[in-house]
Amino acid sequence: MFLAALLKRAEFARTLTMHDIFDSPALTLSFALAAGMAALSLGTVLRVPGILLALGAGVLLGPDVLNAVRPATLGEWLQIVVGFCVSVILFEGALSLNPKRLKRAGTPVRRLISIGALIAAGGAAFVAYHFMGWRIEIAALFGALLIVTGPTVISPLLRRIKAEKTVATVLAAEGVLGDAVGAILATVVFGIALHPVAESFGHAALELGKIALVGGIVGGVIGLLIVGVARWKALAQNHMNRIATLALVLLAFQLSNALAHESGVLAAVVAGLVVGFLGGETEDLIEFKEELSMLFIGLLFVILAANVRIDELTGLALPALGVAACLVFIVRPAAVMLSTIGSGLNVRQRLFISWIGPRGIVAAAVASLFATQLAATGAREGTQFRAVVFVCIVTTVTLSGLTGKPVGKLLKVLAKSNQGWLIFGANAVARALALALKEAGEDVLLIDRNREEVARAEAAGLPVMQANALEVNTLLRGGVETRTGVIALTANDEVNLLFLQTAKRLAHGIQAWMAQGGGKGGVTDAMLEAAGAHAICGRKFDVALLAAMFEEDRLEVITRKREEAENEDGKTVIRRAGEMPLLVRKGKSILPASGDWKGVTEVVLLSPRPKSKSDEDGDEE
Repeated sequence: MFLAALLKRAEFARTLTMHDIFDSPALTLSFALAAGMAALSLGTVLRVPGILLALGAGVLLGPDVLNAVRPATLGEWLQIVVGFCVSVILFEGALSLNPKRLKRAGTPVRRLISIGALIAAGGAAFVAYHFMGWRIEIAALFGALLIVTGPTVISPLLRRIKAEKTVATVLAAEGVLGDAVGAILATVVFGIALHPVAESFGHAALELGKIALVGGIVGGVIGLLIVGVARWKALAQNHMNRIATLALVLLAFQLSNALAHESGVLAAVVAGLVVGFLGGETEDLIEFKEELSMLFIGLLFVILAANVRIDELTGLALPALGVAACLVFIVRPAAVMLSTIGSGLNVRQRLFISWIGPRGIVAAAVASLFATQLAATGAREGTQFRAVVFVCIVTTVTLSGLTGKPVGKLLKVLAKSNQGWLIFGANAVARALALALKEAGEDVLLIDRNREEVARAEAAGLPVMQANALEVNTLLRGGVETRTGVIALTANDEVNLLFLQTAKRLAHGIQAWMAQGGGKGGVTDAMLEAAGAHAICGRKFDVALLAAMFEEDRLEVITRKREEAENEDGKTVIRRAGEMPLLVRKGKSILPASGDWKGVTEVVLLSPRPKSKSDEDGDEE
C-alpha cells in the first residue's frame, strides 16, 4: 500500500512538472519553430504542400491533443509575434518580384487586385452570409479578408507546379500585393462593423485614406533607407546590411501600425517594392529573407493552427466546407475571368489562375486578431470566424497543391522542359556565349553576383540575375528544372564544378558544361566525368585571360558553316589555328563545343580580331 501511494505521488509530481514545463511561452515558440520547419522540410521530401503538414502539426501539438504548444501562454504577445513574422514575409515577397516581369504582367495584376478583389469580396461575403447566417458586417469582413491568395502559399506551389513565366509572375504578384489589399480592406470593414451605421461610410473613407498615406510614406522612406544600407560596402562585406535590413523592416511595420492601425502590412510591402525596383546589391537580402520567411511561415502556421480549438468547429464542418467549395468553384473563377477580360492573358491562362487560389498566412493571422477582438465585444461570430477562415485555408491549399500540376498540364500552361540554358557568370566570355545562343533562338539566363558584370549583360540585352548561383533557391528561381543545360564560365574551376553538381542534384539528367583550366585550376577530367559534366570547347583555357582580351577588343565571335570550311591536305578544316570553338550545330540542335566534329554543320568561334590599318601602322612604329 505504501509503495502504491508512493508511485501515485510520483505520478502526480511528474504530471505537475510536465504541466509547468509546457506552460511556458518560450517553450511554445520553440516547439512551434521546430515543428514548423520539420513540416516544411518533410513536405519538400514528400512533394506535398508543407503548409498542410504544418497545420496538422499545429492541431496535433495544440491544446486539444498533446497540449505541447499553448498559444494562450503568449497572451497579447501572440499578435506581436504574428506581426513581426508577417512583416518579414511580405517584405521578402515584394522584394523578390522581378520589375521587368511585373511590368509585362502589370495589367492583369492591377485588375486582379482591384476589380477582381471587389468581385471576390462581394462573392465571399454573400456566401458567408447565406451559409453561416452571420450579420452582414461580419460576412463583409470575411469577404474582404479572403479575397486573394498569399505569397506564403503561392511561392512554394509555383516551385512545384512550374507554370510558364507569365502565369507564375501574375500569381506571385497577386499574392504579394493582394495580401496588403485584403488586410487593408478587412481592417476598414472591421472598423465599419464596430461603428454605428450613420458613421460607417465616413469613418471607412477616413480610415482607408489614413492607412494608405501612412503605410505608403513609412514604407517608402524605410525602403530608401534599406537601399542606402544595401549599397554601403563596409556593411555589405560583413553581411551587416542583412541584419540592418531586418531591423528596418520590423521598424517600418510597427511604426506604421503605431501611426495608423493595421497600416504596417502596406508599409512592409511598399518597402520591399522600393528596394526591389531600385535594385542594387539585393541578392544577399533575398537569400537571407527567404530563409527567415520559411522559418516564420512554419512557426505561424503551427501556432495559429494550435490556437483554433476543435470545439470551435463543432457544428460548423458542413457550412464551412460549403463556403470553401463556393470560393473555389464559383467566387474565385468569377473574379478572375471577369477582371482579366482584355488583359492580354489567353483563356487557358485565365482558367489556370482561376483554379490556383490558396489563401495564406496573412488571412490566418488577421483572422486570429479579428476573432479575438470580436469575442471581446461579445459577438457570437468571433470564434466561428477564425474557424471558418482556417477551413478555407486548408481546403484551398489542398486543392491547389494536389491538383495544380495536373490542371496546368491539361490547360498547357506549364513551363516547357528542355528550354534554354542557365549560364553561371556574366563576364565577357559568358556574354559572348549567351548572345550567340540567343541569336540561335535559344533562351538564356545569366547568373552573377558582380554588379558591374550584371549591368554590362543588361546593357547587351541579355536576361541576367544578380544572385549567388550556388544557392538552391537561386537555381530554382532560374528555372533549372526546365532547362536544356547549365554552363559554368567563371575563372574558378572548383566553383564551376560545385555549381554543376548543385544543378545536377536539382535537375536529374540536365546537360552540364564548364570552363576547365582557369587561373585557379584543379578539376581533373576524372572529376568532370564523375560529375556527369563536360569541358566546354573540348580543351582547357583561361576564362579571365579571354575576358581581358575581349575587353581589349582583341577577340570577336564569328560563325562558320561547314561549306565555308577550307580543305587542307584533303581534310575539311572548320576551325583554324588560334580560334576557339564555343558552340556547334548538329542537325537542329545547337550545343556547347566539345571537340567532336562529327555531324557538325556550323560552328560559333572565338577568333582573334584582324588588325586594322592603324594598328599595323602603330606596330611598325
